[in-house]
Amino acid sequence: MNTTDEITEWLARNGRKALDLETAKQLAAESPQLWYVASYGAKGYLVGKMTMQKFSQRHILVDETGQVVLFPTVEGAVAFLRTELKVSNPHVFNF
Repeated sequence: MNTTDEITEWLARNGRKALDLETAKQLAAESPQLWYVASYGAKGYLVGKMTMQKFSQRHILVDETGQVVLFPTVEGAVAFLRTELKVSNPHVFNF
């Protein structure tokens, strides 16, 4: 049974270990579907890419130090996805 997911496999094929900005731009250009915005508690909102197999920290946008990139508002995160990653219709999780 294969325990990896398509994003982890993509990262490995492209010599990457994390979804930093440069990598996210590459991945979004190849696969603009299934990007999302989700709450990260009181700290803000994060951006990630869904997979059908499992959740992994590798699916969340991080900065150069490996820390989760957070946005103060949902609108800011959505605007980032639209302008920086060219993802026209990201999903927003409201919970």
